[in-house]
Amino acid sequence: MKLALREEMTPGESLPEKVAWLERVGLEGVELTGRSLDLPIADLRAIFAGSAVAAANVDGARTLLDPDPRQREAGRELVRRRLALAGELGSAGVLLVPQFGRTPALPDLSPLQTAKELERELFLLGLRELAPAATAAGVPLFLEPLNRYEAHLVNRVGQGAALAAEAGPGIGVMADFFHMNIEEADIPAAIREAGQHLVYVHVADSNRLQPGRGHLDFRPGFAALKAIGYDGYLGIECRVEGPFEEALRESAAILRESWAKA
Repeated sequence: MKLALREEMTPGESLPEKVAWLERVGLEGVELTGRSLDLPIADLRAIFAGSAVAAANVDGARTLLDPDPRQREAGRELVRRRLALAGELGSAGVLLVPQFGRTPALPDLSPLQTAKELERELFLLGLRELAPAATAAGVPLFLEPLNRYEAHLVNRVGQGAALAAEAGPGIGVMADFFHMNIEEADIPAAIREAGQHLVYVHVADSNRLQPGRGHLDFRPGFAALKAIGYDGYLGIECRVEGPFEEALRESAAILRESWAKA
């Protein structure tokens, strides 16, 4: 198990400064989400060369369900580039949020299809088109389920795993403990059922603060991750309470202890 932090959460003005900070506090990965994604690949390789910190994942696009077909195609092309980048950097893959918002952006075509059904079918078509690029890059494109207050299309890990299974090789799903705490009746069961489709994990506590500041017991979920053979990154994605470095060190220690005891 390795710990990662999102780029925008990490102190530092530049990516080299952020990588140096992560190495100093003992975290092993950074999720590339910001300006660093515009850097040339040679510069990114140089930044990570010789460092104990790696590119944990690469952020994807947010327009695969845009009503404008030009925006959808631009989003797919961006994902293809990000998959190639993730493969070059040896990261765990490209993160893709299916959609934001509690209502569909596409029209209701009932009785042919509801707006939500239409969005799912359109999203699935996009995933199938992108799956070969993920396979070619050697890294998965993985979906992040969000809770019902942030999104409507994919709320549970099982929904994401079902889309991944339908889309084919190269597509996976991630598990986020904050969202699972809201949506899943049984977090360990959801993880076990996702099985091989689960390729990445985010951690935050029940109140979306850093692990250790809420009431979540991570050990049963971590035991389920071990049961399916997951030994990848736990990406810390949350609000942080207290002095930042001290809070992250404390949270990292809690996560490592919980993983060891799971």
